[in-house]
Amino acid sequence: MRLNGLTGRVITPSDKEYPTLRLEYNLSINKFPLAIVYCYTPTDVSNAIKWCRKHHVGLRIRTGKHNYEGYSTDNGVILIDTTPMDKIEVNTKNDTVKIQAGARLGNIYSITSEKGYAFNGGTCPTVGISGLVLGGGIGLSCRNFGLVSDNLIELQLVNAKGDLITANNHINRDLFWACRGAGGGNFGVVTSYTFRLHKVNYITLIQLRWNNISREKFINLWQSWLRTADKRISCFAGLSKKGIYLNGFFYGPKSEAEKILKEFLLLPGLLDNSLIEYVPFIDAVKAIGAFYGPPDRFKATGRFVYCHLNKTNIRNLIKYIDCSPGDDCFIRLYTLGGKIKDFSSDYSAYYYRDASYIIGITADWEEYEDGNVFKNWVSKVFKYVETITNGSYVNFPYAQLKYYGYEYYGENYGTLRIIKKIYDPENVFRFPQSIEP
Repeated sequence: MRLNGLTGRVITPSDKEYPTLRLEYNLSINKFPLAIVYCYTPTDVSNAIKWCRKHHVGLRIRTGKHNYEGYSTDNGVILIDTTPMDKIEVNTKNDTVKIQAGARLGNIYSITSEKGYAFNGGTCPTVGISGLVLGGGIGLSCRNFGLVSDNLIELQLVNAKGDLITANNHINRDLFWACRGAGGGNFGVVTSYTFRLHKVNYITLIQLRWNNISREKFINLWQSWLRTADKRISCFAGLSKKGIYLNGFFYGPKSEAEKILKEFLLLPGLLDNSLIEYVPFIDAVKAIGAFYGPPDRFKATGRFVYCHLNKTNIRNLIKYIDCSPGDDCFIRLYTLGGKIKDFSSDYSAYYYRDASYIIGITADWEEYEDGNVFKNWVSKVFKYVETITNGSYVNFPYAQLKYYGYEYYGENYGTLRIIKKIYDPENVFRFPQSIEP
């Protein structure tokens, strides 16, 4: 098939770079697109969409390659990759930043912090801004500043017709609403975002580590502590066979953070490499970013927690951890609440505003042939976690969800289908768990 009409940098299976460039961050994803189109301008994006429609070829949208289930690629499709569009422009007069769709978090943090700002983003530096914000977006600032999407002012998007349109609270309001929590791959190819920024110089970095003797106590403390926790603190935690980690940001001084975390610091098994330090914001971001390794094979998902887990629930989670097939199998916990709860469940497409936290289930492995063992473990844990939670986080997608639309978007799913029919009635932007018109 001729690829005439595609612009930008077009990579096909005959190019020597193709075997590497087709790969995702999750190396267990093994797809072979017809071509990868690296787009440098919205016109390149538009030409790719028009070409796909003309030739009846499916498309996928890719920026950071971090979709857990690999929905940003597929066999035989045109892969629209916006990573060359990575400009970041800070406006110090109105405390905003315009970010092109291909920018990665590491660069966003570096450039905004140079101007004295904290960008409210995620924790992994190689994650693209697009996937993060379009799914709502959580991070170690979300209890203080809200979701990443709560700080979004405007976006530009190439629609199914190939036209570049703007969406904000005044223009295409319904599309703007939908893209703040359900925008990933569903309504078009976003080319840029404008966010509000927050003036910050120093914050308190939290990196606590324990051995495995206090895991039950940790989960119980976590859920009771979070009910009244200061909204200036956000934390991500994880429990494995070996022990526990807790990473966090506190927008205040070290002494105050130590008081807030007093009960955690008294848990048995706290290790000497634990630290709480008052540091420049960018240093805190880099310290947490170092937590993430290179691409590997994994299966991961996450669910929203509303209820208080009882002793049996907690013990069952620990049993699943201890029966896991490897040391890199985790139950992870992500704080919500704080400013996220200041908005109603229909403020944006992100529905689960009142959840206390997210339970994540993750498994990493090295050898390709070991995949089924680890995937089966995630499946078993998920079936249990499903009974004590409500809804799944779309940025932690899970291919095995039966009613994924309602699981990801709750009562907002019906409205999203109406908006899909308006902006993409022919379902040009589709993937295995996309919103149907």
